[in-house]
Amino acid sequence: MKKIILAVVLLAAAGGALYIYFKPKLTDKPTTVSYTETIIGDWKIDSLAAKDSNNLGVLIMALDSNLTNYAFRFAKDGSVTQLLNDSIVPVKRTYTFSDSAHLVFNEGDSLQDKQHLQVLLLTNEQLHVMSNDSTTLFFRKVK
Repeated sequence: MKKIILAVVLLAAAGGALYIYFKPKLTDKPTTVSYTETIIGDWKIDSLAAKDSNNLGVLIMALDSNLTNYAFRFAKDGSVTQLLNDSIVPVKRTYTFSDSAHLVFNEGDSLQDKQHLQVLLLTNEQLHVMSNDSTTLFFRKVK
């Protein structure tokens, strides 16, 4: 009788071990991440905020009176086109996501100028990003 109980316990333990080993392999892997598709389209700067009023990014942006008139067109191929009303601003830009919380802009003719932005919020209607100098840019999607 003891041998039968021992065999049942060992069989249950082996079954549990096999289940634990194969369970992660049986679960479906997530499909493409939605944030890469959510950013595609035209976005306008709604406003900006900074923790420090002496922030260099805020001062430079304050000098540009067209700040809220710019639109940024994010394409599937990773390119960003900057528009001012109906004309294209001749600045070469690309973007990549290092992960869901970090967006990297490559800018300039050689695309070596990199700007790392932390994504605070990305929905179908809003995009909030924070630069390294703690300037937060609030974008809204243009329909």
